[in-house]
Amino acid sequence: MEVRDVLTEIFMIDVIVEGCLSPELRRRILQQDRSLAEVEALGITLEGVEHQVKDFGKKAHDPPLSHQIMKISNNPSVKFRGRPTAYRPLSNRYRQTNIQAGVSCFNCGRRDHISSADSCPARGKVCHSCNRVGHFESRCRFRKSQTKSSIPTKQVRSIEKETDPIDKPMLEEACKTYYTFYTGNDSNVMQCEVGGVGLDLLIDSGSDANLITDTVWENLKQRKVTVTDCVKGSNRVLRGYASDVPLTILGTFVADVKVGKKVTRAEFYVIKDGQRCLLGDKTAKDLGILRIGLDIQQVEQSDKPFSKIRDVQVQIHMDAAAKPVFQPLRRIPMPLDNAVNRKLEQLLNRDIIERKEGPASWVSPLVVVGKSNGEPRVCLDLRRVNEAVLRERHPMPTVDDYLSRLGEGKYWSKLDIKEAFLQVELAPESRDVTTFITNTGLYRFKRLPFGLVTAPEVFQKVMDQILTGCPGTMWYLDDVIVEGDDLEQHDARLKEVV
Repeated sequence: MEVRDVLTEIFMIDVIVEGCLSPELRRRILQQDRSLAEVEALGITLEGVEHQVKDFGKKAHDPPLSHQIMKISNNPSVKFRGRPTAYRPLSNRYRQTNIQAGVSCFNCGRRDHISSADSCPARGKVCHSCNRVGHFESRCRFRKSQTKSSIPTKQVRSIEKETDPIDKPMLEEACKTYYTFYTGNDSNVMQCEVGGVGLDLLIDSGSDANLITDTVWENLKQRKVTVTDCVKGSNRVLRGYASDVPLTILGTFVADVKVGKKVTRAEFYVIKDGQRCLLGDKTAKDLGILRIGLDIQQVEQSDKPFSKIRDVQVQIHMDAAAKPVFQPLRRIPMPLDNAVNRKLEQLLNRDIIERKEGPASWVSPLVVVGKSNGEPRVCLDLRRVNEAVLRERHPMPTVDDYLSRLGEGKYWSKLDIKEAFLQVELAPESRDVTTFITNTGLYRFKRLPFGLVTAPEVFQKVMDQILTGCPGTMWYLDDVIVEGDDLEQHDARLKEVV
């Protein structure tokens, strides 16, 4: 990994030397060996110096501010109603006329120049309001709510009284339109209890409200339903699917809805001439009937022993002249202690690692890397061990080998082996070289660990032994492709591989 990083850094420096526009930066890089970080810092410094030199050059050609003649006029500022459709260079006479007339630059606001002047301080600056380059925030013309810069002194403006904030939610509630979707599908019907009375309700995820027909409401009253907050009429607007005519709401009531052991309180609307009793989206989610997310029907992962390839044990051959190396413990952040200990306990229960008993020769440190889901990934720093490992030099397939064989069939299936290396068992005499140290003691791997320099070759050799002789099958490490000329041939080959 270190060799790859060094080669990458050398390649990046060569690209910078060949493609940079600054002769000074190229000369500095070729004059002395520097790291990529030093080259980057040097480039930033030289770029800043060049910008400052250019600014000083521009200021040297401009006349001093004391020698510039400014005309003070009583005429009001000229208002720009819009930018020209096409850019035209302004003549010097037009520029002097605008400056003498007191026209301010609409990029920075100063009156000693116009917007196209090179001396405008807003050139190259980023506006904090619209993130565009070329003007200040105070002169931004792209803001959503822009305040006019000049207001006539004699203009009379009327101030309207703002509605009380307390009344805003009530007004929004009254003006909002709620939709209910019933298309005749009765397959999602759930037996519920509304106010202690059994009732069949259609689960409708597209409905914003719970609906009861007027006929069912009369039936519920005869069966002594328990309700609260019974109100006649409603200020809400309910519309059916693809209908512009609002539904007629006779009244509302609040009742307890029970499904199984879950109970929630919900509001129901009594609809005149309604077609179906609906249970809305929010109430269905509160009762757990309707669920949204990737954890639906997720099978809980158990800590049973992890599967392994039968009758296969691989060995790690070490150089006899190599001296074993014992590396000390690397401390991990305290907030990760419990998570790492749970991960080690899980690996123990899955028969992937075991506790190291007795003296230890090779000992590697533990490295904890965070996953995207927040869980820790337990890795080993096997760099010192890899220096003494004897490579098997098993031939690895190339891309050209697959391209020459792939594409002959019409049906394909791609198989991916889960945690492939961990399915290969290590021979007992080869497990000591995978010993690693933690804050709870020493452990060693019983399976082929990730990070071992010979692990890909060993796994490819095992796959060659297993899948050689299977027609229409290609594999590279844990990826297996099965193809066939027709569906029957494909299924037969796939069944043989699986």
